[in-house]
Amino acid sequence: MKKIIPIILAILLLSAVVLCGCSSQKSSYDYSGNAGSPAYEAPYPGEAAFDNTDSGVTMPSPSDGESGTAVLVNRKIIRNAELSVEALDFEGFIAKVNEKVRSYGGYVQSNYVDSSDYSSGRLRTAETVMRIPSDKLDAFLSDVNGLGNVIRQNENLSDVTDRYVDTKARLSSLRTEYSTLLGLLEKAQNLDEIIQLQDRLTDVRYRIESYEAQLRSYDNQIDYSTVTLHVREVKQETVVSEESFGQETSRRFGESLASIGNGFVSFAKWFIGNLPYIILVLMIPAVIIIIAVSRSKAAKKRRQTAPAAADNAGKDSENKA
Repeated sequence: MKKIIPIILAILLLSAVVLCGCSSQKSSYDYSGNAGSPAYEAPYPGEAAFDNTDSGVTMPSPSDGESGTAVLVNRKIIRNAELSVEALDFEGFIAKVNEKVRSYGGYVQSNYVDSSDYSSGRLRTAETVMRIPSDKLDAFLSDVNGLGNVIRQNENLSDVTDRYVDTKARLSSLRTEYSTLLGLLEKAQNLDEIIQLQDRLTDVRYRIESYEAQLRSYDNQIDYSTVTLHVREVKQETVVSEESFGQETSRRFGESLASIGNGFVSFAKWFIGNLPYIILVLMIPAVIIIIAVSRSKAAKKRRQTAPAAADNAGKDSENKA
């Protein structure tokens, strides 16, 4: 028996070490560069659709004396970002983010907060879509990282320079054609010729407006980046950096104590909240027990009084005899 105990202790210690090693987690940010821009389809017969097969950005290497920022400035880049953040102070974090958006000249495009079951103990979540000036996107993301615990961050870049330049070239050509048609219309004297020129002008004007709308859409996406922020309220933040043995041990010990405390609190809430039902449920068997005990006592009393009554009856019979 004395030899078996050290072996069992060694096995338990080895199992604990293996479990600790398996449960350690490392998180890393996902900076994915794959982004696709909205496809531009040629709306007119005879025009080829723009090629929209590029994914991500392949940027040229900056030459001597030219920084990477200068290369980006010379390109038409659409930058979007998505973040998942944990917040201990949910309302305070949302308010600070909104203040940052205003300070950088951006605006909130949409905002959704789910607090439907907050009264029952469920923590809240939110999803906010913001538009931030592209030249201030890096500073804004840095500020958000300082406000909450960012557990995931993804940034997408899409280079639309070729399509942008192609659209501008087609627009310029159409404007030139439009001016030429106006000049021909002023000189036209034949009714059929005038009708043909007006139809052609209408078609060209429609195409010009379409290309202008496409350029405005590109400009809007290039000048203002879209940031999608997912916020989750937590009572304890997730660790996103590698910990030392002492830090991890201390954290796990604290989490265990917190879990036990939360368990007691949850039980107390459940018990007090459901106390009327508990009392009602307990009353039913209590009443049944009371009735059973009463009947048992009554039956016992009847059994005890029956022999005495029989004896009395016998004595009465003897006396009469």
